[in-house]
Amino acid sequence: MSGRERLATLGLLVAAAAQYAWNAWSLPPLAGYDAAGHLGYALAIAREARIPAPLSGWSTFHPPAWYLAAAVLWRAGEPLGPEALRLALRALGGGLWLAAGLRLHGALRRQLGARAATAWVALALWCWVPVNQLAAAMLGNESFAAAWAALAVPALLRLEADPRDRRAALAAGLAAGLACATKFTGAWVAVACAVPFARHELGRDGRRALALCALSGLAVAGPVYARNLALTGELFPMTRERLAIMRAAEASLTLGPRRLSDYVRVPLDCGLRPSVHQVRGRPGAWSQRNASMQSVPCLAYAGLWYDPFGQRVPIARHRDGEWAGPLLLALGLAPTAITAAGLFAAAGALAGRRRPAETPLVAMSALALASFAGFTWFAPSLTAAKASYLLPLAAPAAVFFARAADALPPRLRAAGLGGSAAAALAAALVFTNQLGFAPDREHARVEALVWERIGTRLPGSRIAEAVRILAGARPHPSDPPPRAAPRSGG
Repeated sequence: MSGRERLATLGLLVAAAAQYAWNAWSLPPLAGYDAAGHLGYALAIAREARIPAPLSGWSTFHPPAWYLAAAVLWRAGEPLGPEALRLALRALGGGLWLAAGLRLHGALRRQLGARAATAWVALALWCWVPVNQLAAAMLGNESFAAAWAALAVPALLRLEADPRDRRAALAAGLAAGLACATKFTGAWVAVACAVPFARHELGRDGRRALALCALSGLAVAGPVYARNLALTGELFPMTRERLAIMRAAEASLTLGPRRLSDYVRVPLDCGLRPSVHQVRGRPGAWSQRNASMQSVPCLAYAGLWYDPFGQRVPIARHRDGEWAGPLLLALGLAPTAITAAGLFAAAGALAGRRRPAETPLVAMSALALASFAGFTWFAPSLTAAKASYLLPLAAPAAVFFARAADALPPRLRAAGLGGSAAAALAAALVFTNQLGFAPDREHARVEALVWERIGTRLPGSRIAEAVRILAGARPHPSDPPPRAAPRSGG
């Protein structure tokens, strides 16, 4: 790597780190899907020095890795005040996300031989595709889990080239184990870890590497799932199926049962009104529901390239005439098409009985997309089609993007990389807090009150205490009754 390339890569990472830090510092305390539920879980560990039972609270069904780390930071950072504590908690996901991006950039250059410009644009997309950067600023486990999944990818590429590589086997197993110990979607990368070893002639060294990979992953994640089985009888327990308050939150975003047409149709409104709250000719309102978002590909794509659930864009700005959403969805077409071309090319090579370097990532992507489709079918709420559920595919997407971009003819490659870089930089500008949009402070205040009341209905969850510490939510007798619903994520 030349000095000029190192400087360009460093400049990109510094810019991304500065933007992440600003957003982490300046966003409202509860920005993010189910932030209060995640915070209550972490605070319970910090206060009680034990992991709550999986079905005892709002977010307690999640594996505990992020919450254990957050609890350590909570105990260390609480004396410094809520702003410093909030910054530290957000740095868990955002910091690991940037570190994983740097590692992935190195793998693109050294292991796949990607061009310098291609790897730089792939890193820019990693940092600033809206679903990535929004998740990195949220208080929760999504970006933390996806970053661990990404850190397994370089090792998987090495294993596909040589399944006898024990160092790669250990690295892949540990990263996949940490992904599984953070979120259930880690199972996708765990399955991908088996793919490099699925060969007719593995040999003794290959079998030893396979055992090392499996045992290292089980050592990290095994106790989590053994505990789930012992306490709930399930590997993947879900509180959404048991708590009436969670079912009510999901029901508020359910338009009706799923139909097969929801997986193939893409209404024009998808690009013009990329919001679950935006309806033709009317200003945005929490009570409105955009029927076009019943289309799963439509809502997923809007979630990749904008903010359809209003996590960062105030609902009053989910209206006709707002340029940011349609612009980002239009700019996102180029990198999305290039990435899809890379996935189809790798899948096509497999169909032709060749094993491209991306073979484990093709398997991971197929499993993730099938799981996503199945989940949205059985859970028809719009929240089930959140693009952030697909966040572990960000690293495979970077690999597919790089492969396809470098295979393009020079002029077309230059246009594709330029358009993709423009999409990443535009998203960075739109979602830099107070540059593109200023947060709705009044809604943030009401949402904190709603979460505090939810906490009182879940004794022992520590949700109300966490909200008071980080958001200072204390209802005054003169306050109107809260009317906002929690922005449920899962």
